[in-house]
Amino acid sequence: MKKNFIKALSIAITLFLTAGTFAGCTGKEPQNVSDGKKKVTIAYAGGTCEAPVFAAYHKGFFEEEGLEVELVQAGFDELKQGLATGKIDAAMANIAWFKPIEQGMDLKLTAGIHTGCIKAVVPGDSDINSFADLKGKTVGVDAIGGGPQIALSAKLREEGVDPNTEVNWVAYSGNLLDEAIKKGEIQAYMTWDPFPTKAHDNDGYRYLLDIGADDPFKDKYCCFVGVSAKLIESDTETAGKITKALMKSSEWVQQNPVEAAKISLDNNYVGGDVDLNSQLLSEYNWTPSVEGAKENIKWYIHELKDQGILESSTDEDALFNATFADVIKE
Repeated sequence: MKKNFIKALSIAITLFLTAGTFAGCTGKEPQNVSDGKKKVTIAYAGGTCEAPVFAAYHKGFFEEEGLEVELVQAGFDELKQGLATGKIDAAMANIAWFKPIEQGMDLKLTAGIHTGCIKAVVPGDSDINSFADLKGKTVGVDAIGGGPQIALSAKLREEGVDPNTEVNWVAYSGNLLDEAIKKGEIQAYMTWDPFPTKAHDNDGYRYLLDIGADDPFKDKYCCFVGVSAKLIESDTETAGKITKALMKSSEWVQQNPVEAAKISLDNNYVGGDVDLNSQLLSEYNWTPSVEGAKENIKWYIHELKDQGILESSTDEDALFNATFADVIKE
């Protein structure tokens, strides 16, 4: 099972990044941008928690940093190719990306953006009341090896349950997880918002794990600023400007979740409705940090190595240096 877990990690990232509906790569070019600004291309998937990217574009945070930004919607294969060729300069990254970076993905993390956005739920009448109760059960996730499985596996290990041998994992797209529970195919699931929050608020499901509120994740980032290693090597100043703009935008989203949700929806970056999207944005902790990112990256690398996702031979310090780039000073 562990071998399949590791091999399928790229599938996990693909599913996360393709959460929106893609029709190839589609770009949104800035309006009324003066000459002399540095042109960069930033990729997005279409997720609620990418609100800082959309807000930075529409509220002028990129322009304040002297950037002329093109937003490009891209799936994982397009993103990876774009990073390798220099056609994509940055994107939001998440905790499932450490394995691809270990394998040579041309991306570095430069700051933490927010906590939260992944939850585990069980039906209200379920007899599962603890992580130990998941032993021998089938758990649904968005994809084998993805961020939700990584997070829940860490908690299971902490509680003495081996996630590789004592839990059966099955992958479903987010909109099929509730149906899988109703059919008895799974007994619990962990995935990205909005699906677990909707199940909790509308159908009486109980939270088993909320990484935005529960240890050891509540103070750890799930999403980071990811910048092309090529750009960092050739133009560290611009990489820093991208990072600064997204950090400023994250703080703005914290204070303006409703307007941020409207920007995302009005411009067709995400689906859903304003109430749900603004609720989710208001629940996450938008406290961007470079130093916090460094600490969290080290923790995740160690945890993923313990889980067998990263190679046992991987040098943790070397992988940290390959993963993190200090492009601004706080």
